[in-house]
Amino acid sequence: MLINAKSILYKEMVEKLYEKCQRIQAENERCVMRVNGIKKIIRRRNHDVELLKKRLDKHGDNWRSLPMEAPHPKGKTEQKRRGPKPKNKQPIDGEATSSGATNPAAKKPRKQKVKQPTSPSSIVHPTQPQMTGT
Repeated sequence: MLINAKSILYKEMVEKLYEKCQRIQAENERCVMRVNGIKKIIRRRNHDVELLKKRLDKHGDNWRSLPMEAPHPKGKTEQKRRGPKPKNKQPIDGEATSSGATNPAAKKPRKQKVKQPTSPSSIVHPTQPQMTGT
Protein backbone atom coordinates (compact mmCIF):
# COMPACT_ATOMS: atom_id res chain seq x y z
CA MET A 1 0.00 0.00 0.00
CA LEU A 2 2.87 2.36 0.76
CA ILE A 3 4.31 1.89 -2.73
CA ASN A 4 0.92 2.72 -4.31
CA ALA A 5 0.66 5.98 -2.30
CA LYS A 6 4.18 6.97 -3.34
CA SER A 7 3.44 6.30 -7.00
CA ILE A 8 0.24 8.39 -6.82
CA LEU A 9 2.14 11.24 -5.18
CA TYR A 10 4.86 10.94 -7.82
CA LYS A 11 2.30 11.09 -10.65
CA GLU A 12 0.66 14.22 -9.14
CA MET A 13 4.01 15.95 -8.82
CA VAL A 14 4.92 15.04 -12.42
CA GLU A 15 1.58 16.44 -13.67
CA LYS A 16 2.09 19.70 -11.73
CA LEU A 17 5.60 20.02 -13.12
CA TYR A 18 4.36 19.34 -16.66
CA GLU A 19 1.64 22.01 -16.34
CA LYS A 20 4.16 24.50 -15.01
CA CYS A 21 6.48 23.75 -17.95
CA GLN A 22 3.60 24.32 -20.37
CA ARG A 23 2.79 27.70 -18.78
CA ILE A 24 6.45 28.74 -18.99
CA GLN A 25 6.67 27.62 -22.61
CA ALA A 26 3.52 29.57 -23.52
CA GLU A 27 4.97 32.69 -21.86
CA ASN A 28 8.24 32.19 -23.74
CA GLU A 29 6.38 31.90 -27.04
CA ARG A 30 4.51 35.15 -26.30
CA CYS A 31 7.84 36.86 -25.59
CA VAL A 32 9.37 35.52 -28.82
CA MET A 33 6.35 36.74 -30.81
CA ARG A 34 6.68 40.20 -29.24
CA VAL A 35 10.42 40.36 -29.99
CA ASN A 36 9.81 39.28 -33.60
CA GLY A 37 7.10 41.91 -33.98
CA ILE A 38 9.43 44.62 -32.66
CA LYS A 39 12.19 43.45 -35.01
CA LYS A 40 9.74 43.73 -37.90
CA ILE A 41 8.82 47.29 -36.87
CA ILE A 42 12.51 48.23 -36.67
CA ARG A 43 13.24 46.72 -40.11
CA ARG A 44 10.30 48.66 -41.60
CA ARG A 45 11.49 51.90 -39.95
CA ASN A 46 15.05 51.44 -41.24
CA HIS A 47 13.72 50.75 -44.74
CA ASP A 48 11.57 53.90 -44.59
CA VAL A 49 14.56 55.96 -43.43
CA GLU A 50 16.67 54.69 -46.32
CA LEU A 51 13.90 55.52 -48.80
CA LEU A 52 13.56 59.01 -47.32
CA LYS A 53 17.33 59.60 -47.54
CA LYS A 54 17.40 58.54 -51.20
CA ARG A 55 14.42 60.74 -52.00
CA LEU A 56 15.95 63.77 -50.28
CA ASP A 57 19.24 63.21 -52.13
CA LYS A 58 17.33 62.85 -55.39
CA HIS A 59 15.60 66.22 -54.85
CA GLY A 60 18.90 67.90 -53.99
CA ASP A 61 17.95 68.71 -50.40
CA ASN A 62 20.90 69.81 -48.28
CA TRP A 63 19.83 67.70 -45.28
CA ARG A 64 23.23 66.06 -44.70
CA SER A 65 24.90 69.39 -43.80
CA LEU A 66 22.39 70.17 -41.03
CA PRO A 67 23.31 69.29 -37.43
CA MET A 68 21.48 66.25 -36.07
CA GLU A 69 19.54 66.83 -32.87
CA ALA A 70 17.55 64.20 -31.04
CA PRO A 71 13.91 65.19 -30.54
CA HIS A 72 12.73 65.71 -26.99
CA PRO A 73 10.59 62.92 -25.60
CA LYS A 74 6.90 63.75 -25.51
CA GLY A 75 6.28 62.08 -22.18
CA LYS A 76 8.08 62.26 -18.87
CA THR A 77 11.82 61.78 -19.02
CA GLU A 78 11.80 59.49 -16.01
CA GLN A 79 10.14 56.13 -16.02
CA LYS A 80 6.87 55.89 -14.19
CA ARG A 81 7.36 54.32 -10.81
CA ARG A 82 4.92 51.91 -9.33
CA GLY A 83 3.52 52.35 -5.86
CA PRO A 84 2.57 55.39 -3.83
CA LYS A 85 4.07 58.78 -4.50
CA PRO A 86 6.93 59.73 -2.18
CA LYS A 87 5.99 62.23 0.51
CA ASN A 88 7.52 65.69 0.42
CA LYS A 89 10.11 65.84 3.22
CA GLN A 90 10.67 69.59 3.11
CA PRO A 91 7.90 71.96 4.27
CA ILE A 92 6.44 74.41 1.80
CA ASP A 93 6.76 78.15 2.70
CA GLY A 94 6.64 77.93 6.48
CA GLU A 95 3.82 75.46 6.86
CA ALA A 96 5.78 73.58 9.50
CA THR A 97 6.64 74.71 13.02
CA SER A 98 10.12 74.62 14.52
CA SER A 99 9.64 70.98 15.60
CA GLY A 100 9.03 69.97 12.00
CA ALA A 101 5.37 68.97 12.42
CA THR A 102 2.70 70.83 10.51
CA ASN A 103 0.36 73.05 12.47
CA PRO A 104 -3.28 72.63 11.40
CA ALA A 105 -4.18 76.07 12.82
CA ALA A 106 -1.63 77.73 10.52
CA LYS A 107 -3.53 76.65 7.43
CA LYS A 108 -5.75 79.16 5.68
CA PRO A 109 -9.40 78.88 6.59
CA ARG A 110 -11.80 77.88 3.85
CA LYS A 111 -13.87 80.64 2.35
CA GLN A 112 -17.54 80.48 3.18
CA LYS A 113 -20.05 80.87 0.38
CA VAL A 114 -22.03 84.08 0.85
CA LYS A 115 -25.68 84.18 -0.19
CA GLN A 116 -26.43 86.92 -2.68
CA PRO A 117 -29.25 89.22 -1.56
CA THR A 118 -32.20 89.24 -3.90
CA SER A 119 -32.95 92.52 -5.65
CA PRO A 120 -36.09 94.41 -4.47
CA SER A 121 -37.53 94.50 -7.99
CA SER A 122 -37.69 90.72 -8.15
CA ILE A 123 -39.62 90.43 -4.89
CA VAL A 124 -43.39 90.42 -5.37
CA HIS A 125 -45.39 91.56 -2.36
CA PRO A 126 -48.89 90.14 -2.07
CA THR A 127 -50.32 93.47 -0.89
CA GLN A 128 -49.30 95.37 -4.02
CA PRO A 129 -51.57 94.99 -7.06
CA GLN A 130 -49.71 93.74 -10.08
CA MET A 131 -49.95 95.65 -13.32
CA THR A 132 -51.34 93.78 -16.28
CA GLY A 133 -51.00 94.73 -19.91
CA THR A 134 -54.77 95.32 -20.49
